[in-house]
Amino acid sequence: MAARLRVMTFNVRGAYHPDGRNAWRRRRSLNARVVRGAAPDLIGFQELQRANLRFYERELPRYRRLPGPEYENRRPRARNAIFWDPDRLELLESGGFWLSETPERFSRSWGSRQVRSANWAVFRVLPSGPDLLHLNTHLDHVSAEARRRGSRLIAGRLEGVRLPVLLTGDFNCNPGSRTYEVFASAGFADAHRRAGNPPENTFHRFMGEGYRSGKEGRIDWILVRDGGRARWEVLSCRVVRDCEPPLYPSDHYPVVADLALVPGV
Repeated sequence: MAARLRVMTFNVRGAYHPDGRNAWRRRRSLNARVVRGAAPDLIGFQELQRANLRFYERELPRYRRLPGPEYENRRPRARNAIFWDPDRLELLESGGFWLSETPERFSRSWGSRQVRSANWAVFRVLPSGPDLLHLNTHLDHVSAEARRRGSRLIAGRLEGVRLPVLLTGDFNCNPGSRTYEVFASAGFADAHRRAGNPPENTFHRFMGEGYRSGKEGRIDWILVRDGGRARWEVLSCRVVRDCEPPLYPSDHYPVVADLALVPGV
């Protein structure tokens, strides 16, 4: 029998940025309402800083939390946190690493503007499986080389994993980029494309539908790879555009996918 999951990826924009009318204290209630309204079972957050986490602990009590290794250069740093509903998923194992030539310590390489990291967890879908691995990350916004090398590091770490894999994150590049091709070559499928959706933006600079980048700005992805004795089916995938202009939950739209893990691979 297929196990269904609703998954979200969401760059929440760290709480300590001076964002004027879209400062965290102004948009945080809207932000939490958007998350609750989507009702995901499993979430990959990016740019989660201390104040974001404290607010979510109060406003999203349904979820357990795995903050993961810190990243960014200066304090207050951010985390690629994983949240999950314990009624749907059981945590079995977890870990993290940095996207650099020395991934076991806080470090950066390849011209990366910021220290970057990946956070991962192995879950069992309740009550009796299957198991899956979820990895959540945030690639560098400046260095294309750092994005490519970081994606190769992630793909290499996942190469021997025999479980179905779910990969979420802000990849800071578009479909068709060399980074995207690294994951495609490693067997990952894009939930947005599998769902048959047209090109669209996920990053909008707090401008919503008024933002025009001149190219597809879909930099927030949910990727899946079959493994073990289960394969992924993408039932739907959507960019969540809920907002109260000029107030936005973040400078990114979250992405939500309804997925099914089907036994029998």
